[in-house]
Amino acid sequence: MQIQMIGHASIFVETENCQILMDPVLWDSHCEGIEDICPKRKVYHDQIPGFDILIISHRHLDHFDIQSLASLPKNVDVFIPYDKLMETCLRDLGYSQIYKLKDWSEVKIGSTRLIATRSENRVPEYGMLFTDPSGVFWNQVDSHVSVETISLIKSRYPQIDFLLACWQPMLETQHQDNQPCYFPYDFYDGLLKKISLLKPYSVAPGANGFKLIQGSSWLNKVVFPVTKEQFCRDVAIVCPGLKENVFPLNPGDVVNVKNGEVSYMKQRSSFVQMLEDDQQDLRFSPVNIGDQLIDDNPDGYDLEEIQQTIYSEVNSDFPKFVTEKKDSLFIEYCHWKLIYQLEIVFPDNIQQYYFDFSEENIECHTGYNPLAHIFTTIAASSFYSIIKGIKGWDSAKMGGYCRSFQKLYLPTPSGIVKPIEVNNLQIKYPLTMRFPPDELFEKVRHQEVQRWKSSEVNPKVVQKDETKMLRIGNTLVRLSTKNNKVSADPEDVTENLQLVGGK
Repeated sequence: MQIQMIGHASIFVETENCQILMDPVLWDSHCEGIEDICPKRKVYHDQIPGFDILIISHRHLDHFDIQSLASLPKNVDVFIPYDKLMETCLRDLGYSQIYKLKDWSEVKIGSTRLIATRSENRVPEYGMLFTDPSGVFWNQVDSHVSVETISLIKSRYPQIDFLLACWQPMLETQHQDNQPCYFPYDFYDGLLKKISLLKPYSVAPGANGFKLIQGSSWLNKVVFPVTKEQFCRDVAIVCPGLKENVFPLNPGDVVNVKNGEVSYMKQRSSFVQMLEDDQQDLRFSPVNIGDQLIDDNPDGYDLEEIQQTIYSEVNSDFPKFVTEKKDSLFIEYCHWKLIYQLEIVFPDNIQQYYFDFSEENIECHTGYNPLAHIFTTIAASSFYSIIKGIKGWDSAKMGGYCRSFQKLYLPTPSGIVKPIEVNNLQIKYPLTMRFPPDELFEKVRHQEVQRWKSSEVNPKVVQKDETKMLRIGNTLVRLSTKNNKVSADPEDVTENLQLVGGK
């Protein structure tokens, strides 16, 4: 078995029976323009090897990249979680052989086994276990792995030859949400302990090989508390049996697994090359950040159009929405007579507005209210892109272009009371109620599909003979298609059979 690191979570796996591309992100920038792969790499797109299986672990944009998916051949078997949006987008791009996997679903292709491993973070998402006669490889991707999951895997596969580990305790939106940005000791401790329980033969840090760019680059000092070097050192100490079998696995690096032995080869990929080790840009230093929100208008929107669109939204559409939802979405805002302060940062000025929910007719007021409870600061270009449905909340929040905090309390003779906070959850912010993140995410993904499927990046593929899968309970078995006849290994055929073709 061979694993080539393309960058971040993108890998190419060759087993005894198949070639597999997983979570392809093949161009920079990605994630609505706020991220690049780090270390910096070059992908030679015309040299990507042929493959017959495409795996996508979940819908997050650094794993589910529409441009990359549009560029690839469509006559492959595709495995995804139970996610209707992902399936719809893939079918619209031209994929047809799509199979949904749930926890512990197994795919059998000759002597190769693919097993979707459970994540406690129910995105939905999964990790993936790859096995063939040469060994066992587990790619945890972003999954939150429980001790129970480790125990189950160990009961079936006592030796994991190579682990691509979940390793980075990211502080992705803590700063933007006014949350603590100190080193996440407990989270990181849990990650190391689970690797220790698993006792793999070799380990490399997996996903989280990216950096924030342009106007979001200051967040690199906050988001990534652990360096690759630190992780590799720590794992070697926590798991002394690993000896030298801890690898950084940068873009272009290759790992071979054969008969219980693992070899690591730097820059031996056939189609990926690391251009520059720019990981120094990710130095964790949350006390030394230039975090003033500046609207650099990275997409070059027309400033007059931005101004007019936001003026109409803030002064007309948003107050109308609040009035319509006073007795539903904003019932607590009205009950507690809250004041919402909205600050919009333009490239050349800052505008302040507030909304007083104690008023019978809630209107937009200009200026700053010193008694406000709920606060949002947002870059005008980000706000414009959200209003227009051009981008979702990912680039606004994770890129640092939208920040929020609360001063929500009631003074009483007996002291301060927090009226709404339950289980440390805060009240929802008005802008995310006006533009619901999930709905906006889906809208933008469908627009991306239409953009890229009609572009030059989308190849004109002549559909070859389709493969067929036999579903046996929670297992999929690929059938051979020799002479237009399908057949399966007799020992794979049991009760509850279902012939499926990408459903």
